[in-house]
Amino acid sequence: MQTQFTRLCAEFGWSSPARFRQVYATTARKLGEDEEVSSRQYHRWRQPLPPRPHPARQRVLEAMLGIPLEQAGFTVPPHRRSGPPPTPREEPEDVNRRSFIALAGSAAVSARLTPPRIGAETVMDLRAGLTSLYGLDDRFGGATVGPLAQAHLARVERLISTRSYPGTIGRQLRLIAGETAEHVAWLAFDAGDNARADRHWNHALTRAEELQDNSLAVVVMASMALMSLRERKPGTALDLARAAQSKAAPWAPPSLMSILLTREARAHAMMGDPVRARSTLAQATRTFEQERNERPVPDWAVFHGPAELALAQASLFTEAGHHKAAVDWLRRSLQHQETNYARNEALVRFSLAGALAQAGEAEESARELASGAVLLTEVSSGRARTSMQEAHSHLKLLNPSLAAASTSHLIA
Repeated sequence: MQTQFTRLCAEFGWSSPARFRQVYATTARKLGEDEEVSSRQYHRWRQPLPPRPHPARQRVLEAMLGIPLEQAGFTVPPHRRSGPPPTPREEPEDVNRRSFIALAGSAAVSARLTPPRIGAETVMDLRAGLTSLYGLDDRFGGATVGPLAQAHLARVERLISTRSYPGTIGRQLRLIAGETAEHVAWLAFDAGDNARADRHWNHALTRAEELQDNSLAVVVMASMALMSLRERKPGTALDLARAAQSKAAPWAPPSLMSILLTREARAHAMMGDPVRARSTLAQATRTFEQERNERPVPDWAVFHGPAELALAQASLFTEAGHHKAAVDWLRRSLQHQETNYARNEALVRFSLAGALAQAGEAEESARELASGAVLLTEVSSGRARTSMQEAHSHLKLLNPSLAAASTSHLIA
């Protein structure tokens, strides 16, 4: 009897235990899980009533198959289900037929020249490329990394539209396209191109809705909320942060929920509601303290921690006009900054410089402004540069000569 899992393995070309074990090991290595799986286990999973894999193996199998494990014929308890079911699968024949029709418009194309079908190895390569872009962004900023991400997105979209693949692979490709579009948007935002960021975030949100993928929808809305705060549109930021919380609540780890709560708190502060802002930020802190790494934290959310919570607290004091209190929290944020987040350090230093200037501390403001400006020699972030210009303006009002000496060679 051919089970759903058996049929999926056949589609991917994993009918032999050796081939399945090879792909399993590669996927597990990328996820940081144990790579060992026996041929006997493989055959047991192919049975009509397969045994339930433990959580680590479930993560590997779902990464390989591109669908929740319960859709592959396994019994999965509700608390271990990975999220809402995807849209109905396209059968491989449907995808192949559409790909063939698209290719048939060229006289040079024939059945014997059709490119080989995309498999799990290509998906893993595309995902590895996206992961590397996250790391480059942290170190070098959006203006430098943006073109690389745009090229990666173009590659994924080209493969979707011109190649053939099983329906399960098609879902993974569309998900990677959505995640890459989200990152292109983030990089555009960091580079200072908010209009372009908005276009790509909306494209990514469309992918999330198409795939019914709440994880992608949450990161998009969280990012759009941050841009709305930057544009001083607190009402929009509040709506986005709350909508993201609603989608994330059933499955998100505490640290992710804490991020969304900090953005809600900042929106309340910007809207002139300091009481609700403080209570929401206190909830964000309590939520973060519940993190026990029992649920995987998405790559985009690993930056969150004491530094970000302190920064959020500083923003609440800044909105209330309590600049000396903001200075204390910004210094705490700097103490917790990790060295691989150079852009984040620059943003905090410029916020600190601005707060010091507004608190009447001109010399300290100039020192922080100069220290942040040094970081811009390695981070190409339009967002950071704008923050530097804002801090410089505050210092210029307090002490024009110090402002002229601090970063005059970088202020454009």
